[in-house]
Amino acid sequence: MPYKGTRDHILDEVSIVRARAMARVGGAREEDEGGPNPLHVSRRVVASLASGIDLRLPQVEATFGLSAAERGVLVTTLAAEIDPLFRSICRGLQGELAGPTLQIGTIVELVTGELDEAVDAALLLLPEGRLRQNALVSVEDPLAPRDVPLQALRVKIDRALALYLLGARATSAPVWLTPVVPSRVLGNARLSTEKKAELVAYLGATADAGGAPIVEICGPAGVGKKYLAEGICAELGRPMLVADCREALGQFDRDQLGARLAEIRREALLRGAVPYLDHFHALLARHDPFRAAPDGDAQSQQVAPTPVLTMPPDLIAFLRNIGMCFVGGEDRYEQLEQAGAIVRLTLPFPSPKQRAAIWEQTLDTMGARLAEDMDLPEIGRKLALDAQRIQAAARAALSAAAVRAHSHGVDAKLVTRLDVLDASRHQLQHDLKSLAVRVDKAYRWEDLVISVDGYHALLEMISYAANAEKVYEQWGFAQKHSVAQGISALFSGPPGTGKTMCASVIARELDMELFRVDLSRVVSKWIGETEKNLARVFDEAQRSHAVVLFDEADSLFAKRTEVKSSVDRYANLEVNFLLQRMETFDGITILTTNFEDTIDSAFKRRLTFRIRFEKPDAEARGALWAKMFPAAAEVGDNVDFAELGRRYEVSGGNIRNAAIRAAFLAASEGHGIDMDTLERATLREAREMGVLIAEPRPPEAGDAADGDEPSPRDPSSPQPKLVPITHRR
Repeated sequence: MPYKGTRDHILDEVSIVRARAMARVGGAREEDEGGPNPLHVSRRVVASLASGIDLRLPQVEATFGLSAAERGVLVTTLAAEIDPLFRSICRGLQGELAGPTLQIGTIVELVTGELDEAVDAALLLLPEGRLRQNALVSVEDPLAPRDVPLQALRVKIDRALALYLLGARATSAPVWLTPVVPSRVLGNARLSTEKKAELVAYLGATADAGGAPIVEICGPAGVGKKYLAEGICAELGRPMLVADCREALGQFDRDQLGARLAEIRREALLRGAVPYLDHFHALLARHDPFRAAPDGDAQSQQVAPTPVLTMPPDLIAFLRNIGMCFVGGEDRYEQLEQAGAIVRLTLPFPSPKQRAAIWEQTLDTMGARLAEDMDLPEIGRKLALDAQRIQAAARAALSAAAVRAHSHGVDAKLVTRLDVLDASRHQLQHDLKSLAVRVDKAYRWEDLVISVDGYHALLEMISYAANAEKVYEQWGFAQKHSVAQGISALFSGPPGTGKTMCASVIARELDMELFRVDLSRVVSKWIGETEKNLARVFDEAQRSHAVVLFDEADSLFAKRTEVKSSVDRYANLEVNFLLQRMETFDGITILTTNFEDTIDSAFKRRLTFRIRFEKPDAEARGALWAKMFPAAAEVGDNVDFAELGRRYEVSGGNIRNAAIRAAFLAASEGHGIDMDTLERATLREAREMGVLIAEPRPPEAGDAADGDEPSPRDPSSPQPKLVPITHRR
């Protein structure tokens, strides 16, 4: 009679082991203890398998080719895991001091009879045995220097495997292992059609011939490495097993690497699956170079070499014996060749054109309809998202459309540009916040008072960003000229003239975040650390589609000096690194400085734009005063903004501070913002800044036309006229 399922079979097997243990304790025969007849159990197993009933123990036995003794060890440890009476019996066999865990000697006593068989059974539990190589059981070796006999070592079955054999779980895989039933998605993978066909043909032929190639897929996170591997597995007719290597070792010591690899091997063999080692570099052994103790400035003169990553012996053995295996990581690892034949593939971050195609494909698959304001090429250009985040953003955008449809009764599948932008901003997860400060984009074009040349330069910067794909890709300038496709600008001028404000306007116009680099978090006294932090800034900025603002840039981008000491040499190294990194950065970088002459000339050559911000004249100051007050502010009728601009020669930043100070003064005194309050606030601000104040008198004949002091500038290069911006032209 067949078994109903794997649970009934396991209970009979455990009952046999319990009867054997009770016979050892009481000196009786096994059949006298009431256990099932082993021959009858074997016949029921054969009948069950012939009927197609899923019995887990025979599956494990056949998959790993277990001998009768190995099978006995596995069932005995399983009985100790689930049968409380059997554990009590074994405690009596081992003695109270041995604890509840089975010892090798106890297992051997229950499984074998003769001494020769007992020795062979004990050797089955060595590290190179099938039981431990495939993570079926584990042996708790004591910590050195304890010298414990082999027979006294403790043995346990893997708990996930025990629950799997009992039928309580559908899989014995730990949480960091994910079985995947692959879909035929190879046609959508970002690899040429010819390359995909050649790859599938080669891997299929190699597998048929008994070969075991390692397929290394490199590229940034989220570009579709697992997606490509899934498509290949589907074409080969093999399931896939994804192992998160970072999670696998995150909860354990590196001494457990062999055990974790054994679990991967067990699951791959049980399922006939191809393993995919995600974040493969987490498995490599890291050898950090010697670094001196921080005593005084001794360490500041030492550059730490790059840590060396090596292949642990357990990993080499695993890759050599597992068969075909996918390895995923961000960088190529040359030493992987130690483990066997390698097939190397590289998936770069998708270009704007490819991102637009992924958006179109994803939204079409989800059944979404695009609103009239949707411009997928623009979305692909503005939002530097990988395929994985594009799919997540598309789902979120579709959910936003459904919520809007429920409230307003519109099409639930109609996705607008705002839906996509809002959903995508949440996907732009980056690490810039640890090195930079996010700047609120509160300013608009209407808040600016700048020169005409400066205004047109800002428009040109925005035009560069909007037409980059057309110029570099469609017109072929990227192939003709090997230049960085990013935009860099230098905003120079006195403090408070609107440099940071203009950076905010540009970021707002381009729908980008603005981050100001925090020099206190970037600059380090240790040699090489500053360069590492700056590299992170540029990498994260490119990944997150953010405008990077280097405020007071002269502290980082200063002129290189003649090398007279090691301090000069290392200071020049930072400048040289920035020069090289700026050449390859494809994002938007804005540098602001009050001292343009201190910026290294090599930086100026690499800059796309150089915009000079001048101190405002009386007319411009009057316009700035008028722009400082919100519409809801209670401004008195006697306020003369032009007179304020004539009398007080302060910059735009001081005007902003004085306006806010006047508002608080007026609120504390219980009246609106009148001329007297503004004059008092501005006088205090000017005195604190050390600014001279013009006398409140009408201009005389000898004065300048606007009441200002004569400009000290060269008459041949007059100061540019600043004009208020009312709207973007």
